[in-house]
Amino acid sequence: MRTYKYLLVFFSFMALAVNVQAETKRDSIQQVKDMDRYVFRDTLDRECKFGDLKGNYIFLEIWSMSCGPCLRQIPYFEKLSQKYKERPIRFISICVENNISLWKKFLKQKNINGVHWITPILSPFLKENGFMAVPRFVLLDKDGQILWSRAKQPSDPELKKDLDQLFD
Repeated sequence: MRTYKYLLVFFSFMALAVNVQAETKRDSIQQVKDMDRYVFRDTLDRECKFGDLKGNYIFLEIWSMSCGPCLRQIPYFEKLSQKYKERPIRFISICVENNISLWKKFLKQKNINGVHWITPILSPFLKENGFMAVPRFVLLDKDGQILWSRAKQPSDPELKKDLDQLFD
């Protein structure tokens, strides 16, 4: 029985070490410099790119319909979008989903407002920038380059202070 406990502790430690290495590797991914190369679809089936919004900061909410923490952030994201609507910042909600019709139906049923784009689950945008875990919040600068790859969540009151500093 004692040997079993030691083995359990050993393997738990090894699993933790592997997870930390994976996390470090994911964080060390070099973000892509040309963010304008990614193409998304909006709710009207139009192609969208970050370059269409140059001259503005872009705050991204990357989420999934099956993610509880993602869904809890949506109302805060919508309020944040309204608070800064007169500022040079655009709020884009990017859903990670392969089924476009399911996504549109979900937005309509839940009465979710704002600017919405969609990207496939294993899209180059997600993989190349290390955005595989959701929810994820990212701020792009006015040239469309990643400024904050791990922005605070919209429910965090500190995020408003950080955003306000952009406009001082």
